[in-house]
Amino acid sequence: MDSFELSRLTDFDFEAVCKDLLERELNLRLEIFSQGADEGVDLRHFRPEGANIVVQCKHWVKSSRAQLLRHMGSVELPKVVKLNPSRYIVATSTELSKDSKDKLFNILQPYVRTPSDIYGRHELNALLEKHDDIVRRHMRLWLCSASILNAMLAKSIATRSQHLTTQLDETFKTYAPNASHERALKLLESRRVCVIAGIPGIGKSTLARVLCAHYVSQGFELVEVSGDVEEVNQLWDDKTKQIFYYDDFLGLTTLEDKLHKNEDSRLLSLMSRVEQSRTKRFVLTTREYILAQAKQRYERMHSHPFEMQTCVVDLADYTYKARGTILYNHVYHSHLTPKAKSAFAAHKVYGPIIQHPNFNPRIIDSTLRQAALFKGSRKPIGQRILDNLQSPAEVWDHIVNYQISASDVRLLLALLIFGVDVSLGDLRSYWKSRVGDIKSLMSGIQVLDGTMVRTYVKGESVFVGFHNPSVRDYMRDYIADRDDEFQTLLSSIQHFEQVENIWALASGWKGEKVWRMLLENEDLFEKSATASFASAGLRPDGVNNSYDYAHRARLYLDIGEKLSSRRILDQALAYLRKPDCLNGAYEGEDVVGIVRDLYTSPVVEARAIAPTVLESAVAWLTEDVSTWDNLRFAEDWLDEIADYVPDSVHEEIMQSKISLAEYAFEDWLERGSDSVWSITDVREMVDFARTVGDPHFWLADVEAVAVKVEEAEQANMRTSRSASEPAESTPRGNDGSHYAELLTVDQMMGTLRL
Repeated sequence: MDSFELSRLTDFDFEAVCKDLLERELNLRLEIFSQGADEGVDLRHFRPEGANIVVQCKHWVKSSRAQLLRHMGSVELPKVVKLNPSRYIVATSTELSKDSKDKLFNILQPYVRTPSDIYGRHELNALLEKHDDIVRRHMRLWLCSASILNAMLAKSIATRSQHLTTQLDETFKTYAPNASHERALKLLESRRVCVIAGIPGIGKSTLARVLCAHYVSQGFELVEVSGDVEEVNQLWDDKTKQIFYYDDFLGLTTLEDKLHKNEDSRLLSLMSRVEQSRTKRFVLTTREYILAQAKQRYERMHSHPFEMQTCVVDLADYTYKARGTILYNHVYHSHLTPKAKSAFAAHKVYGPIIQHPNFNPRIIDSTLRQAALFKGSRKPIGQRILDNLQSPAEVWDHIVNYQISASDVRLLLALLIFGVDVSLGDLRSYWKSRVGDIKSLMSGIQVLDGTMVRTYVKGESVFVGFHNPSVRDYMRDYIADRDDEFQTLLSSIQHFEQVENIWALASGWKGEKVWRMLLENEDLFEKSATASFASAGLRPDGVNNSYDYAHRARLYLDIGEKLSSRRILDQALAYLRKPDCLNGAYEGEDVVGIVRDLYTSPVVEARAIAPTVLESAVAWLTEDVSTWDNLRFAEDWLDEIADYVPDSVHEEIMQSKISLAEYAFEDWLERGSDSVWSITDVREMVDFARTVGDPHFWLADVEAVAVKVEEAEQANMRTSRSASEPAESTPRGNDGSHYAELLTVDQMMGTLRL
């Protein structure tokens, strides 16, 4: 039997589930009552002749059987006597033994007819097993089921991120179904790729995780992409159903954050590969404006039909009921006192929040976390949420200015200048050299963890980062208004990545203030940047330092030109004069960008070394063209700098493609799908062959190869038919009229009353 974790449900969820189960079992309609004034009634069936059935739902997660029995005898029994129902039914999430059921039956006679009218956790689980459609109707029930969580834990090797399981668990507690879920699910079934876009804090990552959970429930393996699409290619398994999850694939606050680490051609190639596979799904998230930046900057992304793969999460998706559910779930699962939670049962408290034009789930979550950890404010928590919705910066402003120490603020500034989640080892080294007192660092992490900071384990190392992007956004604006703090930050730079991040903050979204501060302190930035070019890189895996001097040189070319800094520019040129300057390059984008920047530079010395660097770039791009993927990679990047590349290089690439295609065609004609060449590659080769010369140009029969590819694809379709069946969209339920939504939300919030 699947163990449904009833303890994860809210009180209102539990009542709604009991209502559906008992309506099905008893074959009658039950009405639900608001909490607080139920007088012993949660559900009721009333008959004209006067007979009525009363159901009492007791969602007692942390109470024992003995406590339940005492409560039912001392508190509920007098209410039952007063009601005098013809039949009284008890449903509880508490596990009941045979002895405890018999005792409860004896307490509640004659109103409880038989012990079978008492439903404990075991009986409710049995009914859920029996009525799968009811399970599917209540999304949070099946999202929270043990089978889903265990399946995700079982795939921990694939996800390689222990903190993802924790994030998913938190998501399940607070998610509220809305229209974006159905749109995204349809995209994944029709296109197999879904890019979830929207404004900060609107719920993009939440939706993505819920979609991942849906597919895990369908037998898919979950693979989290942490920083490079090549991870997907390494873990791709043709025989396994897999869903790939890539959060903020274009960066957190600006395009510069990530794209230089993931060439657009490889990303688009992977998206195409997933679209062609019936056993794969790909979920990506990004902010709308960053996606727009990427489409403007990169030709391939501009021409890609993202609109056919994108689900935009909008405020319009959050109906009154959805907003109410989001608020209720966050309050219910928060660490507020029961008294503080009960305040939200009043419409005058929850109504203005739900109807606020700036309604934002992240702000609600952050405010509640702040209120639970940093006590002392006399302002009611409901009003604080309203204030923060009106002015989002106030979520963090009060903490930073009034509730934490100067050392804690220094920790936040340290994380800001690192830009990415940083290993505790790197953070300790930085802190020791700049502050000295490691105890203050560990104390700051302890104080802020769970509100403004998050910690998690990756591999064998602990990593520290901002709790969510809104904290980074706040700290960016915080530093831009404080000249002394900004100067201290620039002086503390030790790593190239810190230079890169300061530049990204100044160049990115809402970076105007940082840009002005940077110009005002150009000399200080120049000094720190030149001292950091050859610095030890951070340890993204917690163990090994990262070095990519080609990437560093390209960034310094950009900084040197835009700041008119010859010191920074000369440092890049000095490195690029080395014969092996591109040998350790990792990204084609950097190699090609360097060539383009040198040829178009207004500086004579830069243009003078351009031809030599071009030779190195061509050698780097064409170093290994033994595979079709590598040939496409080389051809795509060479096309970017076609104005400077000799025609002979393009001709060599073309000849290599022809030779490789000929070899693959012969192998496919002989071995078919047992060939070492993939169906995807050979299909592309066939398309390529049809554009080069006439059929007699090729030694192999191109159309015969095409037929074999088609046969192999049809065979794959037959073997993966179970994976290709349309996914059952989780029923969203009938929201009914606006009045019905108002009533449902009022009943829901009413369960918070003491």
